[in-house]
Amino acid sequence: MTIRDKRQQEFADRWLNHGRFGILNLCPRFGKIRTTINILNKFEDPHILIAYPDNKIKQSWIDEFELMGYKNDNIMYTTHRSLGKHVDVWDIVIIDEIHLLSPAQRDVCKELFDVNVYILGLTGTLSKWTRRDLRDELGIEVIASYPIEKAIEEGVIVDYEITVIQVPLDNQVIQTYTKKNIKKTELQQFNFLSNQINRMMYTGANTMFHRLARMRIIQNSVAKLNKTREILRNNPDERILVFCGITRIADSLGIPSHHSKSKDKEAFNKFAEGEGNHMAVVKIGNTGVTYKPLNKVIINYFDSNAENLAQKINRCMAMEYNTPDKKSHIYIISSDKDVELKWLQKALEFFDKSKIKYVENSYICNN
Repeated sequence: MTIRDKRQQEFADRWLNHGRFGILNLCPRFGKIRTTINILNKFEDPHILIAYPDNKIKQSWIDEFELMGYKNDNIMYTTHRSLGKHVDVWDIVIIDEIHLLSPAQRDVCKELFDVNVYILGLTGTLSKWTRRDLRDELGIEVIASYPIEKAIEEGVIVDYEITVIQVPLDNQVIQTYTKKNIKKTELQQFNFLSNQINRMMYTGANTMFHRLARMRIIQNSVAKLNKTREILRNNPDERILVFCGITRIADSLGIPSHHSKSKDKEAFNKFAEGEGNHMAVVKIGNTGVTYKPLNKVIINYFDSNAENLAQKINRCMAMEYNTPDKKSHIYIISSDKDVELKWLQKALEFFDKSKIKYVENSYICNN
């Protein structure tokens, strides 16, 4: 029995011996579904409700059940969004990626929890704010945690290093902004919007639309796009997954991309299974997908959500038993603007600060 197997059984027992109600906060790549199977084996033909944020995660459950030989004809699969259709009595309710429940979905869970006794919440990235909200609104708390650094120490996932590459916004390429066809560089437009926001805050005006417009500049950044291309050019033979904020950037990298508008859906599945070296994704691929080993992850866009960023980073931390000394490399492309750097500092709360380095734009990524 491996240390992973022992820990999976240990956390299953923790839940079973804690009133069978609570959250297991187990770092990504650890094996939360196998931990759950250890729990389900203690029930006799249970009627199970399993909820998850999107249907890609459903397939992960089905595949893992089949792989581990767990058979049960009484499983209802549903998304977080459709939980309201299944407020009924179940032998066990499993809320996967519980940290992603929206306020409205948490309201539905209140009703579901009122009529059920055994509730298992699963997550791999739970911020202190979400943890507080789940406790206060649903009365459910974390009963066991397996953090990233402990998993690395025990050889369950690989070690990592994060390089934050700070690039100045482009001040040469003229772009068109707003319906008035204003022509400016991205730096000029960013500074214009920042000045507008500061003035509006002084007068108490609503700055939401200006902040969103400024965020879109960062999502569309030419400077960040060029730095991402450079890393890909310097590492043609490495398996690299790139997370982008919008489809235009993903489609401009010169590599296969996958998003809601993609015509070739099979290319992404093949990449996840180990075919091909480079793939760009938008708003998908950071939860519910298991990738054959990756060498690097590039994060072209992020916000202040620590849970989302941690899920992306952990995509390349799966242990390869034939190369146990492997270290995963994560490159985060950030502008040098304070607003984005503040998002980043908040978003990196799950990670060891000694493993994060900040470099200037001149840094060439080639390991």
